[in-house]
Amino acid sequence: MPNIEYLLALREKYGTKNNVSKSQLKLLTENHNRPLDSIQRTFSYSGLNSRMVNYFENQQSARLVMLFIDITGFSTKCKEFTNSELAKYLNAYYDLIIPAIYALGGEIEKIMGDGIIAIFGEPFLQDNIDTLFEKADQCAKNVVMLTKGTNKQVKVAIHEGNIMYYKNKSINYPEYTIIGRPLTELYRLESVAKDKSISFYRVSQYDNKSYTQSNAYCLSGYSRTQCEYFTKSGDIEVSLPGVDWHYIKHLTCTT
Repeated sequence: MPNIEYLLALREKYGTKNNVSKSQLKLLTENHNRPLDSIQRTFSYSGLNSRMVNYFENQQSARLVMLFIDITGFSTKCKEFTNSELAKYLNAYYDLIIPAIYALGGEIEKIMGDGIIAIFGEPFLQDNIDTLFEKADQCAKNVVMLTKGTNKQVKVAIHEGNIMYYKNKSINYPEYTIIGRPLTELYRLESVAKDKSISFYRVSQYDNKSYTQSNAYCLSGYSRTQCEYFTKSGDIEVSLPGVDWHYIKHLTCTT
């Protein structure tokens, strides 16, 4: 994920509804060079829950649902932009996507230009895997609908798996990230994701959820009423480097 100071800046601008507070992030930032037990004591003295410390500082594993959101045909759409025009375009894009992630308790793992990886799970959310899938699904459908018909129309890859939080100890500021095979699988899936769609592996538990059937969905958490129809594809064969599975599906906004 971005360094902690960046996460704090995102919270200041957009707000969030997950279980890790600004106070916890600030305390971790101030103490990131200290030993684990010392950081935990500092949290305890401050009356703050140190659950997040176990994940970030003790490199604890977690089962996450992950989204990779990016703009379809980004390079083509932006090839004539000046630097200032590109900055304005991306800022408007972030103002749509990041609040949609935070509204459902997700967190930002990485921002790479138009590519945004969002995570749903520990320590930010303590829900079971079914609820994490439901929140990630709502988020994915919301961002597809919010950008549909605009010059920021997106495609989304959704995947889940066990990852490990990793702290880079060779740098002198608090930066953490997630590592593990599921993240590689998410990147590969994004490479074959479809416009206005949520793409997923056929073996994913997501395929078995009731909300992945072909049906209408209405924007959740937004004042304006907007409903669209999402249609699930059949199996699509792919060959992705480093991935054991050979079939994916798309849940596509078709109206």
